[in-house]
Amino acid sequence: MPDHSQLLLNFPTRPEFDFSNFVISDGSRFAFDAARNFCSPSETPYQSLFLFGQKNLGKTHLLLSIGNLASEKGAQALYIKGNDFCDKIGNGESLQSQQTLKKLMDVDYFLLDDVEALTTSVAAQEKLYHVYNTLIEKGGKVAFASNFSPDKIKNAESYLTSRFQWGMLAEIKSIDDNTTAKIIHKLAKDIDLNLPENIINFLLSRISRDFISIQNAITDLNRESYIQKKKVTLPLVKKALKIP
Repeated sequence: MPDHSQLLLNFPTRPEFDFSNFVISDGSRFAFDAARNFCSPSETPYQSLFLFGQKNLGKTHLLLSIGNLASEKGAQALYIKGNDFCDKIGNGESLQSQQTLKKLMDVDYFLLDDVEALTTSVAAQEKLYHVYNTLIEKGGKVAFASNFSPDKIKNAESYLTSRFQWGMLAEIKSIDDNTTAKIIHKLAKDIDLNLPENIINFLLSRISRDFISIQNAITDLNRESYIQKKKVTLPLVKKALKIP
């Protein structure tokens, strides 16, 4: 399985990142619809999309879903994280850097995660500005994801901030109780782990409301259930998650 933290040209990849298995909440519905419409082969009113919100709420899931769906429709997509953009492209003039930069400007969809990482390098921001302008002029599409809205990204160059705000901005807000329960149920079902309603309610009151924390909790419960060869009970949950 490829590491999605690296530059990817080989969509489709990571099938677990798909629009069909993204759990929609009231706080993410607008972002979900914007991302899915972004992949439409018909003309959309925006060529760029900026997703923002707290960590682990699904921004990367939506970016990779865009790449996978775009690929299914015959388009070429590329995903890269901000740190990798700086390392591979922004901070060097080597032949490899130039070749990678050329690849970025030849795709139909350019997907950049963790945008705020580019603020450590003015050179990287300049190159991203060039990539953005080139792709938009060619009719391509550019999607970004960040923990912050464009106006809240510290040390971002003004010319880049303005580009971030040219297209559609979509915030992913914190997960509500109902959606958290759906995510817990789905993750447990995916691995054939039976969680009674009282256990789900207990988890709602004790675990952090982000996808990674929820996923880790379900993994720990499944492991402890396997070790003990018992169904999931409240004492088992407390032991697995180290809850007093």
